[in-house]
Amino acid sequence: MNKKKLAVFALLVAAVSQSSFGQGKPSAGVTDELVAAETQMFAKITQQDPVYMKDFVAEDYFSINADGGTVDKAQLMAEKDSAKQKMMAAATYKVFDKQIRAYGNVGIITGRARAYMNGNYIVEFLYTAVFVKQSEKWMFTLWQGTISKDSPPPPPMPKSGN
Repeated sequence: MNKKKLAVFALLVAAVSQSSFGQGKPSAGVTDELVAAETQMFAKITQQDPVYMKDFVAEDYFSINADGGTVDKAQLMAEKDSAKQKMMAAATYKVFDKQIRAYGNVGIITGRARAYMNGNYIVEFLYTAVFVKQSEKWMFTLWQGTISKDSPPPPPMPKSGN
């Protein structure tokens, strides 16, 4: 029975240490790096900046968009100069209610953002952005956006290929 109790205790200690490893608030340095990566992403992804797309968007990038569509890196890059991409690039974004988590080389940022067109508030969305640190840089690898229940009805999104 003693061996059994010791084994259970060892498993409990291992489980607690595994569940808390890498969790919690990231260090100030990692937080700053992730905030910079997110700021760069918001500035560059809608502009389809070719250097950003090549050097900071992971090859396995995947997005689940608020309009119900999904996009991988190749599809995202194919949208360059489309009506949809131009509409996204013309908007400005205010990000708030942000939470940052880091688990080793994975950074997860959740928050809310409002989009404005010509200074007019057009939509609010909740988002999750995932970054993976590879070769000392945070690569944008996953996006998921959902229209907020508090949002005004969003303007129609141009169809891909337009």
